[in-house]
Amino acid sequence: MGARQRRKKKFRVNKLRLVLIAVIIVLIVAMGLSIKNVMDLRQEQAQLKQTNSSLKDRKVQLETELKNVNNLNYIEEQARIQLKLIKPGEVLYVLDDDDSGDKDK
Repeated sequence: MGARQRRKKKFRVNKLRLVLIAVIIVLIVAMGLSIKNVMDLRQEQAQLKQTNSSLKDRKVQLETELKNVNNLNYIEEQARIQLKLIKPGEVLYVLDDDDSGDKDK
């Protein structure tokens, strides 16, 4: 019976080792997933900081434009540029931006 008890004890020890190894593997996988999640969040944070910076720049531009909105000279300039409006008595010349003369040469 001494040999039988050794086998049972050995079997218990092997079972205990397997359970311990399984727990360690699960912990390692959980830590790996957590580390990956942290790295993904840091990458997202960097992207959001960059987006935030560009939005702040855009906000400054829009605030500057907003200050000019009530300025009559600014309104006139925008009407001429965007809407191609002219004052009475003026002549509007529309020039083609293509260098068609260079193509013929």
